[in-house]
Amino acid sequence: MREPIHVWRYVLKSRTELNAVSERTEFEGALIRIGDGFGCLHPWPELGDPGLEDLLEELRNDAVGSGLAKEAVSMATCDARWRRREESMLDEVEQDIPESHATLPECTVETVTKAVGRGFEVIKVKGHCDFPELAERIDGLSRQWPQLRWRIDFNEVLTRDETLEFVQGMTDHVRKRIDFLEDPCPWKEEDWDEIRRVARLQLALDRGVLWPGSGADVLVLKPARDDVATDLRGSKRLVLTSNMDHPLGQCFAAWRAGQLVSSGSRLDVCGLQTHELFEPDEFSERLGPAKPRFASPGGTGLGFDDLLEKLPWKRLT
Repeated sequence: MREPIHVWRYVLKSRTELNAVSERTEFEGALIRIGDGFGCLHPWPELGDPGLEDLLEELRNDAVGSGLAKEAVSMATCDARWRRREESMLDEVEQDIPESHATLPECTVETVTKAVGRGFEVIKVKGHCDFPELAERIDGLSRQWPQLRWRIDFNEVLTRDETLEFVQGMTDHVRKRIDFLEDPCPWKEEDWDEIRRVARLQLALDRGVLWPGSGADVLVLKPARDDVATDLRGSKRLVLTSNMDHPLGQCFAAWRAGQLVSSGSRLDVCGLQTHELFEPDEFSERLGPAKPRFASPGGTGLGFDDLLEKLPWKRLT
């Protein structure tokens, strides 16, 4: 007989827009409790996810079909196993968790200065349709900090022609410092091949295509929705990121990344530090300031033992 599921709904609040396809600054999600374990559901409907109510309906009917619902159950199952052993999942892989890039929703002198001061060497910024302004801004910042590598995530807001215009307008100084462009336009093999040839840059694919068969140079995987236990050998570059979700989900992404490295997989600099994109709360404060190295919140399983126990859980019926 399936164990009952309990739910606690939350809202994360950001200070600014977090990507090129969303103007929201409030983001609904839910933590789930199954027996002794905890998981996280945090959908991004504007990026193609089912809504939160649809995901909860999957759990309610024991008909888990989406990646988000499936991985939330997997998260809770893994977490329960370690809590019963009274051991920390993150302590097990602490030395193997890859470093992270700094995720900056606003690309300014102030935000980059702060990131550099904390030790970040790779910066990920939000791409947008005003790409000439973005290229000029990165050119100026990269001259001030020539040691930085830049990742630009467009969330497919550009067309093929706009992407070509963007890369052709780059200075050589900027081009040499771009690590990759993520989802510049909707994936289409012939379009991405042309962009790669013209840009002389690597392209990263986040979602939307069966990734093992894609021709992307970099694959961006999110343990909150992707089964990262899949055989990853043969891929050129792999980047694991959080789903810009609750700190519990962020810890799960960090654990999966460390687990893969400890089992022999090679991961690039990842994107596991996203809690400071939102207004602080008791959970995010346990993770401390965002830095390249991930810091455990302490506790058993994925951590946060006392905070999770005092939440007003409601049975999902």
